[in-house]
Amino acid sequence: MAYQASFSEEDLHCPVCFELFTNPVVLECSHSFCKTCIDSCWNGQFKRICPVCRTPCLSERPPASLVLRNIVESFRVGQRPSLERTEQSREESQERESTQSPEERCSVHRKRFFFFCEDDQEALCMVCQRSKRHKDHQIIPLEEAAQELKKKVRLSLRPLKEDLMTFQTQKEECLSTTRLIKEQTKLTRRLIKKDFEQLHHFLRLEEAARISMLEDEAEMKSEIIQEKLEDLSNKIVSFSHTIQNKETDLEREDIQFLQAYKSYTDSVPYNPQDSNVLVADSLIDVAKHLGNLKFKVWEKMLGQVQYSPIIMDPNTAAKWLKLSEDLTSVHYGELQSDIPDNPERFDLCVCVLGNETLGAGVYCWEVEVGNKTKWDLGVVMESVSHQGILNVNSECGFWALALREGGQYSASTKPWTRLYVKRKPHRIRVCLNNNNKEISFYDPLDMTHIYTFSRLPTKKLIPFFSPCVSDKGRNTEPLRVVPVKVAVTITSELAD
Repeated sequence: MAYQASFSEEDLHCPVCFELFTNPVVLECSHSFCKTCIDSCWNGQFKRICPVCRTPCLSERPPASLVLRNIVESFRVGQRPSLERTEQSREESQERESTQSPEERCSVHRKRFFFFCEDDQEALCMVCQRSKRHKDHQIIPLEEAAQELKKKVRLSLRPLKEDLMTFQTQKEECLSTTRLIKEQTKLTRRLIKKDFEQLHHFLRLEEAARISMLEDEAEMKSEIIQEKLEDLSNKIVSFSHTIQNKETDLEREDIQFLQAYKSYTDSVPYNPQDSNVLVADSLIDVAKHLGNLKFKVWEKMLGQVQYSPIIMDPNTAAKWLKLSEDLTSVHYGELQSDIPDNPERFDLCVCVLGNETLGAGVYCWEVEVGNKTKWDLGVVMESVSHQGILNVNSECGFWALALREGGQYSASTKPWTRLYVKRKPHRIRVCLNNNNKEISFYDPLDMTHIYTFSRLPTKKLIPFFSPCVSDKGRNTEPLRVVPVKVAVTITSELAD
């Protein structure tokens, strides 16, 4: 009876059928099962594993457990532990089960899950696995199902992680764009203030100059009037003295009066009407100072400002290009990695576009190319691609004049047309006639014609500039749009 303290009634039940062991066998992992139960579990299975711990079993016929069989037989004939011991064993069993997570046990049978039904996609305990509901279903061990499903989930994670990386990249691009917007706003605000300060400075100087002219005229004319006032004051004193003397003489005796009268007739009479007090132009010339004042100042201001017929769009410039503050020149520089990849920006082609689409009409502009060894300039179609490696030719929407190393000039036909240029021009004049659908290139020094593209297929074209790469320091000069002089023509439109 000493064995009674070493086991409980639950220890004598098969973990598959939950009945007392019948012909028990023991596996290498030390777990025991009814012989028919383990044969049923292994029937049709390629791998033999323990239904409890999932340990592989090498033996096709597990050895019988004689000790366990004897204990079970003794139990059956009445050698059962005391009721107190049984109750204690049940309490211990319940306590062990209570320590398991509810998710690890079957909600119906309160037993641990050991299997997985692929048809119903649910975990099964030993009882559920043998039920009619899952008869003829594809049942596999829980661990095997978990591994297969984990593999599936891992595979599904790949595109999710790729999408996550894409979203993170896009978020960073948005943040980078936000930072650039702030920088652009700060820079543009500074340049606007700078330009307006120059205009304010010019206007302040012009205001001071015109007020000075007004004050100089006022001072000059005031001096003339002051001189006239002094002369009149002297005359008044002189005439007052003469009048006083004559009035005194009138009171004298006749002989004395007659003697004094002789002196009156000798003096030359003075007629004040012979001299005007105010001479011509003695007043301020108000009309001269105020007449068309704003127009005159604006006209003079034109000599202080420059007008560029083409402005470059920095939002289209490749990341290697550096534009001037006034957006009229561009040169090749270092990669600016903090600039976002906005759709309108060229990502591989080292070029920049003008900021306006040129429609119907005639347009001309000059580009200073200096001593550069490479460059492209002309016009492109509005719909030309900005991404990837571009083929600069007329069939792809590029109508350009190009210079390459060795002084070779070409027109961007397909294939390129080599051109003979007798003298290396330092400037190129571009003349776009959208009315006639043609674009021509000239040397503006003597208007030597270089090349003309005819029959342009569209009237919506954009100026195009490429300073090309630095060519090991030999091609660092910028391409610069030459400003033009602005003339004011005054016309009079009178109603009939």
